[in-house]
Amino acid sequence: MSTDGQPRHTPHPVLDGWTAVILAGGRGTRMRSALPKVLHPVAGVPMVRLVCDTVYEAGFRHIVVVAGDAEAAIIEAVGNDARVVRQQEPLGTGHAAATAREAAGEAPQVMILNADLPLLTVRTLREMASRHAKSDSVLTFLTAYLDDPTGYGRVLRRNGRIQGIVEETEVDAARRGDPEVNGGLYAARAAWLWPTLEALPPGPRGERYLTDVIARGVLEPGGVQAYQITEAAEVQQVNTRVDLSKAESMLRDRIRRRLMESGVTLVDPSSTYVDARVTVAPDTTLLPGVHLLGDTRIGGGCRIGPNAVLRDMTVGERCTIGGSTLEGSTLGDDIEVGPYCHLRLGCVLASDVHLGNYAELKASRIGAGTRIGHFSYVGDAEVGDDVNIGAGTITANYDEATKVKNRTRIGRGASIGSDTILVAPVEVGVGARTAAGAVVTHDVPDGAMVMGHPARVRSDEGGHQAGSVSPDSSPSALG
Repeated sequence: MSTDGQPRHTPHPVLDGWTAVILAGGRGTRMRSALPKVLHPVAGVPMVRLVCDTVYEAGFRHIVVVAGDAEAAIIEAVGNDARVVRQQEPLGTGHAAATAREAAGEAPQVMILNADLPLLTVRTLREMASRHAKSDSVLTFLTAYLDDPTGYGRVLRRNGRIQGIVEETEVDAARRGDPEVNGGLYAARAAWLWPTLEALPPGPRGERYLTDVIARGVLEPGGVQAYQITEAAEVQQVNTRVDLSKAESMLRDRIRRRLMESGVTLVDPSSTYVDARVTVAPDTTLLPGVHLLGDTRIGGGCRIGPNAVLRDMTVGERCTIGGSTLEGSTLGDDIEVGPYCHLRLGCVLASDVHLGNYAELKASRIGAGTRIGHFSYVGDAEVGDDVNIGAGTITANYDEATKVKNRTRIGRGASIGSDTILVAPVEVGVGARTAAGAVVTHDVPDGAMVMGHPARVRSDEGGHQAGSVSPDSSPSALG
């Protein structure tokens, strides 16, 4: 989802003729963190990535992110949706915007915004772009009225007409309580913007400020216009950990509301946590304590929780998941996962699989209709369709001598008895069975029954079936 809680991957029509420039080079010293401010997550997504998502959803396809020292980390965070350029020296927001000139190309319109505005919405971006494009103004900028304007630049007006911006550090006592503030979002005509940025004089500390272009735009024939929003939360900047917690709370509220409006039931919204990039289809029910994190996608008609944690999961239709932890895996349709299970990275479960409770799976493929009752570990395994795995089964996949994780293969229709240990690498054939407590160290032929420690093919009227794993089997070794 984008920052207004709307599902991702369903962008609005493309805004032709626009480039979006996102300023992400600030050091954010008030966060008191080794992590750059714009990389702090809000609703599970780095702020700069969240803003990129919103800009992309609004219809901008040419996005430039201006980074500072954290260029490499920002490139990793934004992915392929944006081009990242570096501001070599921290010489102010005006200098940062000018740094994007070459990467911005020849687009006639430019939208500039700060990466510390994680609550900006798609609607605001599109409406402001439309308002600017239809006007004669060289510049349109976002304003809001705040009960507490502390920390924001104030909009300077004379007889109602915009004159410029007064920065917080320069606000005198008479204007300190002025409620109209600069929201940090600008739409400008490129032919006017780029030379204006280059011509900005440096301040006492050698910095050029983006807000200074407003006073220059006022002198142009088209002038400057303000786009006022009623939802003041959209201009909530994140400068401190307190700001971060406020933004987190507001964005999660938006996400929960959008889910419910789209047909998802949240039994206790206040205890349900859904990250910004999560999607949930209609008629799914989220019970109290559910956490849907990362890039999780849930199909329709599911029932999740209570107290389930899903991270980077893909879940099909009509699945039931109890209070378990599932990570980085894919579930087909009509799957049941009981409480206290753990799916680790790389699992793929086909349709109609049943996991009881206390089952742990890792890097395994489980075939359709397979049942894993409870208290089992299945790791690095290929399990066929319609297999039954009894309680206490373990795939012993790690070879201490070679430091290698070996794979186990279980054929279609096999039955694995309770407390079986499958010592990988090993293969259990189609329709084969293991007795309770078997320790399987060699492959089991199709249709065979093995038992014992180590497991051997069950004797038949005093003899051994073909495929006996050891020529010197002794009666004491048989189950």
